[in-house]
Amino acid sequence: MLEGLIDFQFELLTAYLNEGEIQPVRAQSIGAHAFLSAPYGVYPTSDSYLALAMTPLTNLADLLTLPELGEYAQGSRHYDDRDTLYALLAKTLATQTTAHWLSILQPADIWCAEVMNWPELFASEGMKRLNMVQQLAGANGPLLRTTRPAMRINGQALTSEIPAPEVGEHTAEIVEAFRL
Repeated sequence: MLEGLIDFQFELLTAYLNEGEIQPVRAQSIGAHAFLSAPYGVYPTSDSYLALAMTPLTNLADLLTLPELGEYAQGSRHYDDRDTLYALLAKTLATQTTAHWLSILQPADIWCAEVMNWPELFASEGMKRLNMVQQLAGANGPLLRTTRPAMRINGQALTSEIPAPEVGEHTAEIVEAFRL
């Protein structure tokens, strides 16, 4: 698990290791990645949250009726002034529901998504299609529901019908195998 978390941060960690071990300066709020500028982040809406990814500010200026965004589209101002941009976007996105913004942004091919809580995630069509939940029946315990690993081998999802063994469950068998 730690390996996976480290891999998710490889860009930031590589920069840290190769640029004098200086930690990146993050945005004051909203920013989801220290090296990416607005609009990349998670924003509160009037009823939940909306995630926005890499999108040209000029596209958002028209869609969100925020002409102020256009002046940040040139040069590095979109990065240097990211806190101002995050605040401007947050103020605007908080005025309507997530569904409202998705109805505008998704048809325009803007990288965005509703941020879900766990019940919403498990009820979502994407989660159902991925078939990520598996049920394990233990020899000595009740049915256990858990997620399956995300990786696939030769296109096949990895699943199991049994949970990990109890501590010491196979000790006698292993000891016996080594006596031979």
